[in-house]
Amino acid sequence: MPQVDYLIIGGGIAGTTCAETLRSKDISATIAILDAEKQSLYSKVLIPAYLKGKAAREKLFLRNISQYQSQNIDLYSETVVAAVDTVKKEVLTHDNKQFAYKKLLIASGGIPKKINEIFSSTTPIEPLVMRNIEDMDAIKAVIDGRMQNGNSSRGGQQEKVLVVGESFIALEFLEIFSMRGFEVHMLARGKYWGGEEKFGDEGGRIMEDNFIRHGAVIHRNAEINFIKNDDFYLKNGEHIKMPIWALGIGLMRNFSFLPDAVKNTGLLCDEYLRTSEPDIFAAGDAAEYFDISLQRRVVAGNWTNAFLQGRCAAINMLSADGAAQAFKAVPTYTLVNLGINLTFLGMIGCDTADDTFELSDENRLMRVFLEKGKATGAVLINRFNDKITLSKLIENGHGREELEKLFKQSIGE
Repeated sequence: MPQVDYLIIGGGIAGTTCAETLRSKDISATIAILDAEKQSLYSKVLIPAYLKGKAAREKLFLRNISQYQSQNIDLYSETVVAAVDTVKKEVLTHDNKQFAYKKLLIASGGIPKKINEIFSSTTPIEPLVMRNIEDMDAIKAVIDGRMQNGNSSRGGQQEKVLVVGESFIALEFLEIFSMRGFEVHMLARGKYWGGEEKFGDEGGRIMEDNFIRHGAVIHRNAEINFIKNDDFYLKNGEHIKMPIWALGIGLMRNFSFLPDAVKNTGLLCDEYLRTSEPDIFAAGDAAEYFDISLQRRVVAGNWTNAFLQGRCAAINMLSADGAAQAFKAVPTYTLVNLGINLTFLGMIGCDTADDTFELSDENRLMRVFLEKGKATGAVLINRFNDKITLSKLIENGHGREELEKLFKQSIGE
């Protein structure tokens, strides 16, 4: 049985960053990564860019086996963890490998939710999802298969696709298919796509006006009630036929291998990314950590946060008691979608927000969420330059007075 000082479950950006940080600070430690994927570290944030023709396939791949070997990090690919014995400090995999560890990081990420866990379905048509390289290749194959004649029309009719969900991935699907000439149908659960609590009326208008300019069809108050073959029956009474559909509704996390750990959406961690189990840490999508600015636990598993958490977890795995480093970062996600620049900071439209500060003009929006007078999150539309200032305001717990002082006069700039 291999015995290692530091064992990492998950070879994504959080796990790999943790391993490399450990190695940079401890040249003699034994380090191993157990990764369920076949391919070593690649950029999941570049998958949409590849599908849009904006990035070459080879640019996605960030590490190869020799790079792990050169750092004396053992990488076990296609290795799925079955159980963790927290008393013996041992890990068992599905192919009956065993590993003993001194300290363990859970960076196992998540997978797209299964459709039968969301709504009733008898469709033989599996939805397209966008989580890994295999998903990416499947999406490209479907698009290429529909583009045999160099466009997305067959028999004079435009190809159609239904995008289900109101997430970042749903926005990426919208742009990918729009760029290839498909008629994209979007489901909005409420009055606007993305939800009124996130964008508000003005933000919803800006987003949807842009969708419509790019040929998207929006179905309002529309959740799926039932699917049969390629027939989609919506709760608002609509019935639409879609030969292709794509799912962007978030992740599910599997911690069945760690039954005794305290968990909610993710593994509950303190501000040092330590779980309830001795010598076990978590990072990335797996971690639900205590945010010292917001004074509550949050999940923020985007690429940047996963990188920062992987590094912080490594420092704390190395640290003696009393020398740990609290993880502190305002979750940030930025993308350009059909020409609109979107930035999300902190906690967006969260249930605990009791007030909002909003500025808008023609096609720009700043919508800040406040809780007990303090800014906790923000949505920016075409106001990218305000990201750093707002991030600092959120991190330092500033409120409406500071927001008005800094931004009230900026709307006419």
